Amino acid sequence: MRLERDRHVAFAFAAADLLIEAGIDGRIIAASGAAQAVLGLGVDTLPGQSVLDIVAIPDRRLGHRHLGQIRRLGRIDPSVMRLARPEGASVRVLFGGCRLPSTMDRVFLSVTVLPATLTATEPPRDVATGLLTREALQDVASRTAADGFGGRQLQLMQLDGLSGAARQLPPDRAATLMEEIGAALRILSVGGDSAGRLTEDAFGIVTKAGDDQGHDAALVADISEALRAAGVSDGRIGPRMARIDLSQSGLSDGDAGLALTYAMSSFVASQGNGFTIHSLQDGLSAAVKATVNRFAETRRIIAAGEFDLVYQPVVGLSGRAVHHHEALSRFPGNANTFETIVFSEDMGLVAELDLAVCRRAIEALDENPGVTLAVNLSGRSVQNDAFRTSLAALVKPLGELRRRLLFELTESAAVDNLEDAATFLRWLRGLGHAVCLDDFGAGAAAYSYLRRFDVDFVKIDGPFLQAAANGTRERALIRSICVLCREIGSQVIGEMIEDEAGAALATTLGIGYGQGWLFGKPVERLSKPASTRSATVRRRTGEVETWQ
Repeated sequence: MRLERDRHVAFAFAAADLLIEAGIDGRIIAASGAAQAVLGLGVDTLPGQSVLDIVAIPDRRLGHRHLGQIRRLGRIDPSVMRLARPEGASVRVLFGGCRLPSTMDRVFLSVTVLPATLTATEPPRDVATGLLTREALQDVASRTAADGFGGRQLQLMQLDGLSGAARQLPPDRAATLMEEIGAALRILSVGGDSAGRLTEDAFGIVTKAGDDQGHDAALVADISEALRAAGVSDGRIGPRMARIDLSQSGLSDGDAGLALTYAMSSFVASQGNGFTIHSLQDGLSAAVKATVNRFAETRRIIAAGEFDLVYQPVVGLSGRAVHHHEALSRFPGNANTFETIVFSEDMGLVAELDLAVCRRAIEALDENPGVTLAVNLSGRSVQNDAFRTSLAALVKPLGELRRRLLFELTESAAVDNLEDAATFLRWLRGLGHAVCLDDFGAGAAAYSYLRRFDVDFVKIDGPFLQAAANGTRERALIRSICVLCREIGSQVIGEMIEDEAGAALATTLGIGYGQGWLFGKPVERLSKPASTRSATVRRRTGEVETWQ
C-alpha cells in the first residue's frame, strides 16, 4: 500500500509543480510542492485560504466555474489559468482537478507552470470579457487544430443585443455580466483559453470534435443565468449557436486549422449584410464545404500551373520609355485575382503560388531577352522559412538574368517577423535583384517597412495617388514621401495613372515612374523593348552577399 501511494505521489509530482487538497467549499486543507516558486508563498501559508484567493483577479470567475465543474462532473481537463503572486504579477499555469469516490468531500488540484517559451507573450484579450481577441482566437484555432490530439470544432455564438443591454446596466453589474460570459465560454474551450470575442455580440469557441449537444444546453443555461443575475429580463437576449466540425473534411490538421480561421473571418464579415442567425448552421456548413473544395481546387491549380500571367508596363514619366513590366496572375473562370490571393494567404497557399509565379516569370524572361519583370511576393511568403529557402534555390543559378527580375513586396498580408524578412530582402538585393515596396499608403505598416527594409522602389497606392488630384493633404503626403525616397536612394512609382492629368500630377509631386491604363493595360504577350539593355537600377546601401 505504501509503495502504491508513493508511486501515485511520484506520478503526480512528475506532472505538476504544486498539489492542493481542498474541501468541497474550495478551502485549502493541505498543499505540497513548489508553492514558493509558483506563487511566491510558503507552502505552509496556503491551508485555510480559499483556492480562489490564489487565482489572479481576471480569472477568478473562471476558477469559480472550474471548482463547480469538479464538484459536478468529478474532474476537469487541464486548463490555462493565471494565478496571483504577491508583487501583483501573475503566472500562467495548467490547472487541473478531480474528486475521488473514496473522499467525495475533497477536491484534488494540480498546478503546472507553463514553460516560458509559451508565456513570453500574453495573447491580446478583450478587456470586458477576458476572452481572446478575434485575431488571437484565429491563431489559437489554427494551432490547436494541428496539435495532433484529434479534430476540433468551431462553435459560434450570437448574443443579439448584448452590448446594448450591457450599456444600460450599472457599470459594476455590466462588468460582472461580461466577466461571467467570458468565464462560461472559456471553461468549455480547448485548454480553457480557446474562446474569443469576434464582434460586440458574437463569440467563438474552439472545442473538441464530438462534444455533444449537452454542452450547448449547459452554455445556454449559464448565459441565461448570468443575464438574469445582471437584471436583464428573460427572453431579451437569446443565445443562438452553430458548430463547424472539420474532422470529416479530408483536410490535414494544419489545413483544418486554417479553414477554421477563414470561417471565423467569413462569419464576422457577414454581420450586417443580410445575415440571419437562423440560417447560421446551414450557411456555415455550406461555407466550410465550399472552403474545403476551393482550397483543394486552388492547390491543384497552383500545382498544375493552370494560371496565366499578364504583363503591365511601368514607364519613366519623363520620356515614357518602358522600364519594366509587372507580372500579374490571372486564374481560371475569371476569378477575382485579389480575392484569390487573399484566400491563398488565409489558407496558407500563397507561398506555393508565389513560387509558381516566380518560375513562370523566369521562363518569360528566358523567352524575352531585354525584358525586365517584377513579380509580387506576399508578406506571408517572405516570413516563411521554407519559402525563402525554395526561392533562394530558384534564383541562385540565374546569373545576369537576375538583373531583369524584380520583386515587389505586397501589403495584403502583414509582415510580423520584420527582422528575418529584412535579412532576406537584403540578400536578394545583394544578388542583384531590385526590390519594390508595393501599395505604399494603403496600410498602416508602410512607413515601418520603409524604415526596416532596403528597397529600390516605392510604389504609391493607386487610390492614394488618385485622391491627391483633389486632396491637399494627400498631395502634401505624397510629395513628402518622394522627398524621403530621394534621400534614401529609392525611386517612386505611381499606380493607376489613367490620363494625362494624372501623369502631370504625379510628375509635379516628384514621382519618377508610372503604371496605369494611360501607358498600357495588362497584356498576355510581352513586346520587344526598344533596347535589349537591362534596366538600370539605382542601388541603395545595405546589401549582403549571403543569406542563412
